[in-house]
Amino acid sequence: MKKNLVALAVAAAFVVPGVAFAADTSNADTGPVVFGYAQITGAQQFGTGPGSSNGLVFGANRIRLGFKGEAVPGVTYYIQGAYDEAGLGNGLPNGLNNGLGGNVLGGNSAQLMDAWINFAPVPFAQLQVGKFKTPEGLEYTGTAGNELTFIYRNMNQSLLPGRSAGAMLHADDVMGTGIGYAVGMFDNTSLDNYTVFSNGNTFGGGQGGLLNGNGKYIVSGMLKYSMGPLLTAELSGSMGTENNRGTDNLTSWNVGVQGGMMGIHYGAGYTRASGVSAWPYLNTNPLYTPVTYSATDWHAELAANLYEMTLTPDWLDVEAAARYDQYAVHGQGTLSNTTVGLNYYVNPNNPHAAEVQLNYILATRGGSINNVYGTSSNGLAPINGVAYNTLMLQFQAGF
Repeated sequence: MKKNLVALAVAAAFVVPGVAFAADTSNADTGPVVFGYAQITGAQQFGTGPGSSNGLVFGANRIRLGFKGEAVPGVTYYIQGAYDEAGLGNGLPNGLNNGLGGNVLGGNSAQLMDAWINFAPVPFAQLQVGKFKTPEGLEYTGTAGNELTFIYRNMNQSLLPGRSAGAMLHADDVMGTGIGYAVGMFDNTSLDNYTVFSNGNTFGGGQGGLLNGNGKYIVSGMLKYSMGPLLTAELSGSMGTENNRGTDNLTSWNVGVQGGMMGIHYGAGYTRASGVSAWPYLNTNPLYTPVTYSATDWHAELAANLYEMTLTPDWLDVEAAARYDQYAVHGQGTLSNTTVGLNYYVNPNNPHAAEVQLNYILATRGGSINNVYGTSSNGLAPINGVAYNTLMLQFQAGF
């Protein structure tokens, strides 16, 4: 009996430290780091007209849970699942403009947002494979969903490929120069829905479609220069085939800048897509031959964090912000969203672990055919856009 106790004590001396090490959330070991956040949002729209609902609605703008870690030195992995309505809708045109609309109309099921593996034999030539964001759009790719200054991203997300399955060579900082790049090829059958690049394409024939693609792809690239927090400038673009619509010369490109210092934060960008249908998410008939247009979006934003500017104590970490975002389809009119916001961060040392955001979005329409932006009963808008004046309040908690 005594020998068994001694053996058990010796085993515990080795096993217990090993268990403690395996539970460490450091990204340097093989154990995964668990991360996630939830954004609970309430909204009220104004001026929707007679016959339309006009009440307060609550929804989950984003609910994310993921795992990341290092399998072996130089090989990392990242898996993120979602149960939310982050602008991708539920298949109904009037539910596409924001996360709350999808929730009211039935909501989405859980989905796998990201799943990728990154091989980094050398820092300046890394290979990422799996499903992830294509490298176009500085605000879209450079700012996480739980770190946004505003509740919604810019409307230019409708002009970007979004997430897709593919492979990409990239580097964030080439040999300390501040220059980063990315270039990749992606399967357009797995793109996010309701952008100019996608509309529910089908796979090729044979093997029940499980092993055959459609032979059409999207190539995306990005070149950026960073001076640290002060300035990051990026030029990116994509070209490929519009899903299931017979358009083979679809292109888009984006230029953006963002940065800040001493509590002042700024960002601006311009996106243009050519060879697209005016409303690619309204007609899913594969026999429909669309008239192609060009579409653009531009935005400018500015925020001032009063605590970082030493104007308030640490228990009052508040930030005032404003943004102008204009989306236009040639021949179809324009939609502008002017947003004023106020952000409160509970702990300035970990600001995105708990925060409250208040946004008021003023929607204005123009152009010769502006009823598609909300003067009709549909109230359609691009991803992240609103067709009517909207007040939003969002609570966020993350880990």
